[in-house]
Amino acid sequence: MASTSTSGRGEQAADPFLVLEPPNRKIKSSLSVKQFDVFINHRGPDVKTTLARQLYDSLQKADIRAYLDSEETELGDSISSTIKNAIFSATVHIAIFSPRYAESAWCLAELALMFQTRARIIPLFYHVQPSDFRYIRNGVADAFSKHKEKGRYPSQDIEQWKECLQNVSGIMGYELNGQNDDLNKLCCDVVSVLVKEKHKRKIPFLVAKYAVGLDELVNDFHSHCQRNGQMKDRVIGIFGMGGSGKTTLAKDLFNRKQSEFSGSTSLFDVRDKHAKGEMGSLQCNLLKELFPELFKKLFPRIGKRFPSIEDGIAAVKDILQRSRESRFLIVIDDVDNQMQLDALLPMDALNANSLVIVTTRDERLLIQAGIRIRYKMKEMNPEHSRELFCWHAFHRQSCKSGFENLVDSFVEVCGGLPLALRVMGGDVFGSDKAYWKLQLDTVKARLHKDIKHTLKLSYDALEEDQKQIFMDIACFFIGKKVSRAISIWKASRWRAEHALQILKDKCLVEVQLCAEWNKDEYEPAFVLRMHDHLRDLGREMADNEMSNPCQLWHHTDLISLQNILMESKRKNFRYFNETTKQMTYLLETSKTSTDLQGLNFTLIPIISIFLNGFLYKICTL
Repeated sequence: MASTSTSGRGEQAADPFLVLEPPNRKIKSSLSVKQFDVFINHRGPDVKTTLARQLYDSLQKADIRAYLDSEETELGDSISSTIKNAIFSATVHIAIFSPRYAESAWCLAELALMFQTRARIIPLFYHVQPSDFRYIRNGVADAFSKHKEKGRYPSQDIEQWKECLQNVSGIMGYELNGQNDDLNKLCCDVVSVLVKEKHKRKIPFLVAKYAVGLDELVNDFHSHCQRNGQMKDRVIGIFGMGGSGKTTLAKDLFNRKQSEFSGSTSLFDVRDKHAKGEMGSLQCNLLKELFPELFKKLFPRIGKRFPSIEDGIAAVKDILQRSRESRFLIVIDDVDNQMQLDALLPMDALNANSLVIVTTRDERLLIQAGIRIRYKMKEMNPEHSRELFCWHAFHRQSCKSGFENLVDSFVEVCGGLPLALRVMGGDVFGSDKAYWKLQLDTVKARLHKDIKHTLKLSYDALEEDQKQIFMDIACFFIGKKVSRAISIWKASRWRAEHALQILKDKCLVEVQLCAEWNKDEYEPAFVLRMHDHLRDLGREMADNEMSNPCQLWHHTDLISLQNILMESKRKNFRYFNETTKQMTYLLETSKTSTDLQGLNFTLIPIISIFLNGFLYKICTL
């Protein structure tokens, strides 16, 4: 997009390769960046006062926010930064190819950046032949020869420009030549297309009040799920523990990618709606958003929901198969049951170039559904954790003076969980240090109720032995070897390996290689890990659990241990001594047997108690 020096865009004034890097989307700047619907890529001396100007004015009248550099760049703006933000915010790009377009390094660099965004590009050929750009010949070839001769730009970038030019010239666009020089008609046609595009496009989701670290998260997602700029598969799974940001990531990906597809829809809170019996409504919403006219034609009597889930499955599959040529973006958020995916995602009816994003807390569900590309949510790094907490605690990016140590303590307690950072930061907003300290002591002592509500959904979905093993890990086995824990659970006749795998799939437990493992040993040693909030949940459940057995994980539990034994009908207790850091178990044996249920480690008796004809021993590991 070259222009004369009077507009501040002389090619000698700035390096066009600066625009090849995506814009810096830090929170402090992104809050004030102007957003555009359309970016107009052009060579100023060729079309600035003719086609580009008339097209810009027509778009403005149609209430479509278009970027034309001389109109939108304000005094003092960084040219490259302004252009980068305009390109990345626009959902449609218009490239005006004029006789001397290829001579402009700015035009070519902008075109390369437009391809990076993957937004729709509409080419306008102004008194040129599309074939000259497609095959790099005639004046276009001469322009590239001059770029090479000057030696100002790396050869690999020049080759990239050629590739982008060849690709975009193959897209169906508009031609304006000697036989068809009606600018008004051309502008009306383009504006009409863009008005339809705008009406079809969904209103962007409010992803997060403070989108800290979101660009880095999206980049990490793409590096895991893409190959050569393309998704590795048409269905991508995102999984992680509750409150880790799965839905936030899915919403942001939807906003960024929806313009690349002919249709898009998003179905959020599927687990909750399924529990309320609303699957038929979700199926209706899916089809209404992707095929509004076809849905009315095929199902004129269907109201807000299908009569049965089976009817909805048949309808979804039928309509998707009728539209195999169309590419769709579909987000299915928070699933916890295979039936939900069966009802909403007929894999064999999808176009191979469509994209479906599924979020869940359970990786096993993704595996069973045949979803091969799966992205696991990670904890926020300390820098982003601190920034997100400060936004919610102070409504600013950085910490207030004098609160540094308190902020660090809260961030440590939150453990990189976005939900915890938001909740705890909001709780102390506008408060003095005394209240901060009180809240800090409270959240250290027990799990915050809002965080507990979110995490407990996963706990409640467990079977009984899985709950017991989850509580055992929380109370006793964090940092302990997996093999030792499994031998104890087997002694309780629980399905130890199966239950542990379920907990791992639901992101409630992690198994890590032991840091002290000696590689000379025959087999690697693995230990159990758990997020601090999940640990607190497990211990709170153990304190409140009324079924048999009961975990006695706190040293105060032993004060009245004999009374508990005498009064309770429970036959199994588990106990962890916090004071001595000893792992102890209370196990049952019969009068005549000394076999402690086949445990494969030495048990040292500490206390022996006879109760109702049975011998109970508290033993140390």
